[in-house]
Order: sequence, then C-alpha cells, then structure tokens
Amino acid sequence: MRQSNGELVSKSGAEGVQCIGRVGEGLGLAIKVVDGAKRAKYAAAIQLLKQMGWIMPTVAESLSENFMAQGKFKRLDVMGELAML
Repeated sequence: MRQSNGELVSKSGAEGVQCIGRVGEGLGLAIKVVDGAKRAKYAAAIQLLKQMGWIMPTVAESLSENFMAQGKFKRLDVMGELAML
C-alpha cells in the first residue's frame, strides 16, 4: 500500500487469503491460495497487480525482492530438456 501512493488498499486474511482494492474506482481482487502458503499468495498478488497496471514494474521488482526471496533449501538443477520436433 505504501508503494502505491494511496491508490491501493490491501487486507491479508487467514489461510492464504489476500484482498486488494483500487481506491476510488470500485475495483478489487481477491486471492485464495488453497494450501495457505504466503509464498504463492505474494507471487500471485504481485504478478496480478503488475498485469492489471495497478503497480509499475519497478514497484513489482521491489516487492518481489522483499516478498519472494528463495529459501536456503532450493534445487535449481536441470533435470532434462524438451526437444521440439
């Protein structure tokens, strides 16, 4: 909300719920992550806000840095490849 300069309001709920509204426009979105994971909720919210044009790409990048950090237990090994015929 701080980075939107008062254009957005947001409320987090239990079990992976996030609601975001655009002030003065009567528009909003609601996100529900079935397993309740905050990681998925944040990623979905940031991507949706960016796609809807409600936040600038620089704001999306800043939010991603703060809320979408990879944990120390990650595996980024290539396990195979897809060949197009």
